[in-house]
Amino acid sequence: MKRIIIILLLVFIYCNGNVFSQNNPDLKRTWHWYFGDKAGLDFSSGTPVVDMNGQMSEWLGTTTMSDTSGNLLFYTEGISVWNKNHQIMPNGTNLCGLYGSANPMQIIAVPKPDNNNIYYVFSGERDSILGHGKWVYSIIDMSQQGGLGDVISLQNFLLYDPCAKITAVKHKNGIDIWIIVTKLFTNSFYSYLLTNTGINLTPVISNIGVTDNHGGGYLKASPNGKKLACAISPLTIPEILDFDNATGVVSNPIVFPSCNCSVFGLQFSRDNKKLYATTHYFGLMPYTAGGAIYQINLDGDSSAIVNSKLLIDTMAVNDTITHNGNLGLSTTPQIASDGKIYMSINDTPYLGVINNPNILGSGCSYQYNAIYLNGRINSDGMPDFISSYFYIDTTTGINERIINNEIIKVYPNPIINNAIIEISDYNKDIKRINVELYDVIEKKYNIDYSDISDDDKVLKLLISTGALFSGIYLLKVTVNQNIYSQKIIITKN
Repeated sequence: MKRIIIILLLVFIYCNGNVFSQNNPDLKRTWHWYFGDKAGLDFSSGTPVVDMNGQMSEWLGTTTMSDTSGNLLFYTEGISVWNKNHQIMPNGTNLCGLYGSANPMQIIAVPKPDNNNIYYVFSGERDSILGHGKWVYSIIDMSQQGGLGDVISLQNFLLYDPCAKITAVKHKNGIDIWIIVTKLFTNSFYSYLLTNTGINLTPVISNIGVTDNHGGGYLKASPNGKKLACAISPLTIPEILDFDNATGVVSNPIVFPSCNCSVFGLQFSRDNKKLYATTHYFGLMPYTAGGAIYQINLDGDSSAIVNSKLLIDTMAVNDTITHNGNLGLSTTPQIASDGKIYMSINDTPYLGVINNPNILGSGCSYQYNAIYLNGRINSDGMPDFISSYFYIDTTTGINERIINNEIIKVYPNPIINNAIIEISDYNKDIKRINVELYDVIEKKYNIDYSDISDDDKVLKLLISTGALFSGIYLLKVTVNQNIYSQKIIITKN
């Protein structure tokens, strides 16, 4: 009987993975998109619905922030900030400072850990005369103006002479957030950690890989926080690197052979095993030969990864080559809460879509002109989000917070009534312990526990599953700022 229950639960979870993802509070932060010339999408129904309310016109990067219930909070192109009523926030202009309105390819908004009211917006500015630029950040307090928000601090310096790209991903503890940028004319990655005390302005610096003398294109982190993909333009395809989301260190670059092309947009699939890269090829001036989108399989060693590059679709400018779709020169891919990857098609009222990005080859199913934006025009940029928001454990559909299988043990598992939790990197300086369970629709249950060990090396807790129903759950134990998680099965006699 127990075996039948477990099999039925696994089938149920497999068939309803998208429902579980839609109930993930982090994923709900990505439900509203604003980009291009007042273009917008709303994913709150599970599929994209065109939103005509946006007031922002921007041809490069944008970012949008919603709360953990999926309600729109604000959106910005890094210069001005609009609230949920599509009005400029107080102090919500001139985020970039005195250099003017030129902003990078990417803009990103990040919530302050353990604080539902404070948000950081990272944007860039460039001196149109001297050519120098810098990353700055602004702080938004959503408790102000009756919940409509107010920009309480702006033009705070982060880094001088950066490239025009930025990404963000959660720390291994599942709470803090890494903000990662690169510096122009160097091969340096700067990783800044945002915690509940604010941003640490002393970055972790990794000098690794190819020197970027152009600064264009995108920087992306994989949803699980283990990889970075960086556009190095011109004359190459992406650089793929390892990222240690515990230390902020970047290492082990994989560099693709040079080509007569320039990579621009990048996006990892939700399963972290594929990378999509958009490029354009150079022809005889003033013409451009055309562009393409490639899929890269990240399974295997560096040689296998480089050799896995597969053409998914092509485009042409001035009819210089035969084309299938109509990819723009600066096409940008962005993953959404439904797991699909949406593609800007520059200067058109359409978006393309990769319907099955986890599938290798043509099975990924790229479809151009898939979404009509009701006449609104999209551009080079799409809204950026914290990459970790899209990390879903596809083996169960439960949001993968932190899995420390070598550190946390739960036994017996499956559990009938009681179980022991054992954490092997226990620090006696305990200030806070919290034990929670999440079911397959992300509903949270607080669990009572008692200490049964107090030595310096191992923390042991006894838990009771009480009246909880049989099923698969994610156990989350918070010890101070560290999170330890494990999947468990509860089964009743």
